[in-house]
Amino acid sequence: MRNLLLLSIAFLIPLLAGCEDGCPYVKKISEASSEPSLVEMTFSVQCGGEPVTAITASDLSLTEDGETVSRSESDWVVHKVAAVLETYTLLLIDISDSVIEEGSLEVAQAVAVDFVEAVLEQGQLVSVAVFDGDPELRTVVNFTADLDLLTEGIEGIGPEDRLDGSTNLNGAILAGLEILDGRVEPDVESELESVANLVVFTDGTDSAQRESDGAARRAVDGSDHEVFVVGLVGDEDVEELEQLGKTGFFQAADQDALVDSFQALTDSLVAEVNKFYRLSYCSPLRSPRTTLKVEITWDDGQDTIETTYDTAGFGAGCVLPSD
Repeated sequence: MRNLLLLSIAFLIPLLAGCEDGCPYVKKISEASSEPSLVEMTFSVQCGGEPVTAITASDLSLTEDGETVSRSESDWVVHKVAAVLETYTLLLIDISDSVIEEGSLEVAQAVAVDFVEAVLEQGQLVSVAVFDGDPELRTVVNFTADLDLLTEGIEGIGPEDRLDGSTNLNGAILAGLEILDGRVEPDVESELESVANLVVFTDGTDSAQRESDGAARRAVDGSDHEVFVVGLVGDEDVEELEQLGKTGFFQAADQDALVDSFQALTDSLVAEVNKFYRLSYCSPLRSPRTTLKVEITWDDGQDTIETTYDTAGFGAGCVLPSD
């Protein structure tokens, strides 16, 4: 049975790059060891803030117990792990007065259905909620992989769902992140890792000020979740919304541009999911405790992650996973 040393969505601070804009910037997501001698780490790779989706074994070098691991004498593989990630995407739709009165809701609904369909094809679970000036975020459809249910929910949103014509954007983001926090809590009984995306559609910045701009920015910056914003806005609102859309901000200057903005969002979100990898290594050591360091090289830069584990029970018979 797998002996989980750590399974945490709290990412390790990289030893070399130290900055999300570094290249590469590597985050360790989880680490585990199991008898007879299997050691595994799941990690993500970015370069200049963009996901890296083409890491191979040749981009990694391993050091165990201070000694370089030889590929010819040791067994290890690296695989993409999007297929075994539990990925939750929460879509928040602005239904404030300006969205409804300008006719933007109908356009947003149409492109949101296409977006949801594309995300579901990636094996994600999707939830949809609406917000306006009211203090509460209102769930339309809870997390599901049912396209018909999501489509029905999105297409059923109307003016009658509006409770307050103002825009509580900051409050909606804080509430959305809290929902995702509850979805990706580590589960030591599961072999799946969970990641989450918050996607926000709005036609402007926060006007209700139930929550401050600073509180929303701090929550976004401090969150492990990816946050995307699609803004049907002019240039005067771009800077503020860019700060909230830390993973990606997509401006639509008019309703016609929403289709292209949501397509760019879809492409970016799919790339984000494909930046995750799992290293599997059969350790030959039988010493009481050791450390494995992994250096990832990309675009002439390097970053390092590491894990420490007990090898006292290790022995022969380790088999690497095939995928």
